Amino acid sequence: MRRSITGFRWIIFPLLAVFALPAFAAAQAEPIYVTDELLLNADKDPNNWFSYGRDYSSTRYSPLTQINTGNVKNLVPKWVFQFGYLDGQDSQANVNNGVLYITSSWNHVFALDARTGKTLWRYDHPLPEDVTKFLCCDVVNRGVAIYRDKVYIATLDEHVVALDAKTGKVVWDVAFEDYKAGYSATISPLPLRGKIIVGTAGAEYPTRLFIQAFDAETGASVWKTYTIPAPGEPGNETWGPGDAWKFGGASTWITGSYDPELNALYWPVGNPTPDLDGEVRPGDNLYSNSTLALDPDTGAIKFYFQYTPHDVWDYDGVNEVILVDIKGRKAWIHADRNGYFYAIDRMNGKFIYAVPLSPVNWALGLDPKTGRPIFNPEKSVYRDRVTKDISPSLEGGKEWHPMAYSPQTGYAYVPTFQCTTDMQAKFEEPKRGQLYLGAQVLAYHQGYGALKAIDVATGKTAWVWNNRSPMTSGVLATAGGVVFAGNPEGNFMAFDAKTGELLWKFFTGSGIVGNPTTYAVDGKQYVAIPVGWGGWTGWTTLGGGCAPWLKDTPKGGSLFVFGLHE
Repeated sequence: MRRSITGFRWIIFPLLAVFALPAFAAAQAEPIYVTDELLLNADKDPNNWFSYGRDYSSTRYSPLTQINTGNVKNLVPKWVFQFGYLDGQDSQANVNNGVLYITSSWNHVFALDARTGKTLWRYDHPLPEDVTKFLCCDVVNRGVAIYRDKVYIATLDEHVVALDAKTGKVVWDVAFEDYKAGYSATISPLPLRGKIIVGTAGAEYPTRLFIQAFDAETGASVWKTYTIPAPGEPGNETWGPGDAWKFGGASTWITGSYDPELNALYWPVGNPTPDLDGEVRPGDNLYSNSTLALDPDTGAIKFYFQYTPHDVWDYDGVNEVILVDIKGRKAWIHADRNGYFYAIDRMNGKFIYAVPLSPVNWALGLDPKTGRPIFNPEKSVYRDRVTKDISPSLEGGKEWHPMAYSPQTGYAYVPTFQCTTDMQAKFEEPKRGQLYLGAQVLAYHQGYGALKAIDVATGKTAWVWNNRSPMTSGVLATAGGVVFAGNPEGNFMAFDAKTGELLWKFFTGSGIVGNPTTYAVDGKQYVAIPVGWGGWTGWTTLGGGCAPWLKDTPKGGSLFVFGLHE
C-alpha cells in the first residue's frame, strides 16, 4: 500500500524537453556502444555500471579493489552534483566509459563527467500538470539503462523514452498506458537482446498490471505479459468468481534478472489490490507476490513461485531476485517484505529454504517442502475488527531497496526493517483513477532496522549491524571486501564484508533512499550515492510512527561521489 501524493507542490517544468549544454570536454571520452556481449559480461567489467543490478544476476557486486578494507577510511568527497529538485531520490548512478547518467525526482536525466561532475547534457521529461493526482508514492525514479548508443528512462506518466547517449536528444518516446487510470512507471528498464523491458506501478489503484518489452531501436511493442491471468488462462480461478481479476494490481516496478544459460527472465511481482480487503478476491490471487520465470523472447510464463498467497497485509513481493549457485544448484535469492529470506531453484521454481529476516507473526511458519505459509488467523486482517501488532509491518522485513551479494564471501547483504502495524480492512468500490486500498485502520508502532549478512549456502545470519531506524538504501558489495549502505539519518557507510565492522561513514545532510554504485575512470575508483529523503518510506517513517524521530529529516537532492584522498 502507498499513500497518494495529491497535494504535493507542483513544480514548473521547462518548456523544452532537452536542454543541451556544451559538448563533451576535450578530455572526455565518448560513451562506448554497449553491446549484448558487454551486458552478458558486465560482472567482469571493473569500470562501468550499465544497468540496475550491475549484471544480469543483479548481484550489485563490483570486482574493483582499489578501495578496500585497509584504506576505505581515507574516502573523501570528490564532487557533489545538485539536482535542483527535492522529494525522494530513489535513483542510482550508471556509468559508461567515464560518462555518468543519473535520474532525479520528477523524471530529469543528467549526463555528467564521471571525473568532475560537470554537466554534459540534461533531459527534462514534460510531465502532465495533473500527474501527481494519480501517483501513490512520490515522484521518484530508479535510474536509466544504457544500451547500444542510447539511454532509456521509464516515466511517471507511463512512457518509455530513448535518448541519444551523446546528446540527450529524444530518439523515441512511447506511451504504454494511461496514467489517469493509476498506471505509472518508476522502474529502471532492463536492456536485453534488442529489447527494453519495463514493469509498471499502480497496485494501489484498480489496475491490471504487466511486464512489457519494447524494440530498443524503434519503441515498438514486442510482447506484453499480464501478471493477473484472464478467464481461460491458468490461475484466473485464484481470484474467485466475478471481476476481481480486472482490478487486482500485481505490480512489476523492480527490475528483473536474466540467466543466459537457461534463457530465462526472472521478474518480481507485487501485491494484489485492494491491498487489505481480501474478501473481494478469495483465493491465492496469482501471480501477485510472486517471482515469474519468463521466456524473454515471447514473455510466456514458464513457472513461478508465490511468497504470500492471498495477501491481506500488503506484503508487496516486488523485491529484487539475485541469481546465485547454492552448492552447485542454480537458485535465486529473494528477501521478501513478508519477513522471510528465500532461496528458490531457478530451474523449476521449487522451494529450497527460507529463514526469517525479523520477527514474524502473520504466519506460524512455512511448509518445509513447498514454502507455503501457515497462516496465523489471529494476525489476519478483517473488516469487522482491528488486528494489532502485526509483524512485520507492510514495509516488511525488507523494503524495495536492493540487497547485494558477494561471491567472495558467499553472503547476501540485506537492509532490513522491523516495525509493527495495526490494521483493519473495509469494503471499497473500484473506481478508475482512485486509490483502492480497502484499508480502514493503519497505525504504525515504533521500530528499528539493521544491515544483515546472510550466508546464502545455509541461510544462517553471519553478522548484524543494528540501526536505530529502518535501513532505507540499497547496498553495494565490492571485491575490496567492503559493503556500502546508507541510512535515513543521512549517513553513508562502509562495512567490512566479512565481519560487519563499521569502517567509515560520512554525513550527507539528508536521508538516503537511493542505491550506491561504483566505477573507475583513468585508473581511479569512485563510489556514488544519490541523497534525498522522501518516497513512501519517508512518509511511513515520518508520519506513520515507525521512526518518529525522523520527522525533522530535511529533504535533499544531490549526488555525492567519493574517492580516496590523494
